[in-house]
Amino acid sequence: MTFTKSVTCFDFYDRAQKGEKCTQDDWDLMTIPMKAMELKQKYNLDFGTETVPTDKDQMERLFKAGFDMLLDCGIFCTDTKRIVKYTEDEMWDAINNPHREFQLGTGRDAVQMRKRTVGDKKKPIVQGGPTGSPISEDVFMPVHMSYALEKEVDTIVNGVMTTVRGRPTIPGSPYEILAAKTETRLIKNAAAMAGRPGMAV
Repeated sequence: MTFTKSVTCFDFYDRAQKGEKCTQDDWDLMTIPMKAMELKQKYNLDFGTETVPTDKDQMERLFKAGFDMLLDCGIFCTDTKRIVKYTEDEMWDAINNPHREFQLGTGRDAVQMRKRTVGDKKKPIVQGGPTGSPISEDVFMPVHMSYALEKEVDTIVNGVMTTVRGRPTIPGSPYEILAAKTETRLIKNAAAMAGRPGMAV
């Protein structure tokens, strides 16, 4: 039996420094589209009018295509402009050994994120929020509070502030750091005002 060490964030970082060089255009316009067309033909994938496939045979073929895509292409790191590759053993290790359960949030607002299977009847975690969308500073807190007030929403996936103290949140500037800290504070305040102070963000 072969034992594979799980890939860590440190492994990813190291590979992102040493992987094959690639441009964003080559990745977006050549590498991925060409491989997708190849795998579509190889696995006879045709969704027709069905957005989410329910045919078990097609689901299996789609999984194999996705597996091959990651194995052959890897992941493009936009920061270093290099490709991070994984071995087949590393990929199977990640698939077969996920975290079975972990907690999000605290106190009475805590929810348990559990592994679910295809067709699972257990209720999934509902993550609500503007999810990375740009939100103006003046309505940032009310927008997030509106999600926290929804009983079906378990956790908040936040938007991003377009300005902080009236200044643009320029990447790499002190305003970006200030915006990140301000976002966290405002969202936690919004959750508390909605009566859910321990809600996960």
